[in-house]
Amino acid sequence: MIVDSPRDLAYGINKQLRLGLTPRPWQLYEPTDTLWWLVPCTDWPAYRHGKFVFSLAKDSPRKALLGLNDSMIKADKIFAGLNVEKGYGHVATQVDTTLKRKPAQIIDNDWLWFTLVEGNGPTRFGKLLAAASALETLYLYVVSSYVHDRENPVQPERDAIMFSCHSAGINADLHNHFPVGVLRGIHKATNFVTLADRLRTIDDYHWVDIYVGTHLGKGNVDINKFYQRVLSKFNEWVIEAPLKVQSKAPTRK
Repeated sequence: MIVDSPRDLAYGINKQLRLGLTPRPWQLYEPTDTLWWLVPCTDWPAYRHGKFVFSLAKDSPRKALLGLNDSMIKADKIFAGLNVEKGYGHVATQVDTTLKRKPAQIIDNDWLWFTLVEGNGPTRFGKLLAAASALETLYLYVVSSYVHDRENPVQPERDAIMFSCHSAGINADLHNHFPVGVLRGIHKATNFVTLADRLRTIDDYHWVDIYVGTHLGKGNVDINKFYQRVLSKFNEWVIEAPLKVQSKAPTRK
């Protein structure tokens, strides 16, 4: 299959593999030039769910790293992988009152985020990264921003970091010096368990996105082989993902 855009990849994988997921674009009116997700339901927004994600370098997760080392982030390729999000707590409505009209952005115990960073989630996910990175070059991105109106065309600065994954853990390869400050020091994490320890300390005023995947060149792509080699490794966090945490998540106020 010829792949020229994230949309091609999203639709191609969903159709050829008969995954039964829902393709969703970030920018509805720019479908050929925007980030795409494959969502495990028809919910929208789908912040609480784990999602397959496909994007160009001008979108998350690489947008905040553009210009620092474009060869390292493979700016000419499509990022393809998993996306898990942490929303705002109720206190964030004190900063952005529009959140009262957007309850989907307020995190609760049903968000996959807690399954990933609480209980045995970090250990399970760390083992998955170790096993998958033995077969494919994988990168883990963490991106965070302060509470803001997500529909405002003027977006705030973001903290962003890219880790490479390997059998013994993760290694920080590139970051943007953390202009927001919320991810400062996170580059010291050497495995997903210690990374999750740090992520659990982030307060309710900050949104966090985790992305794990690889960089795929445009052109003729064997969709089935790519899915089996990379995306299928994360099926349990998308298609089969539990919505309830395995250990009780902290109450968000």
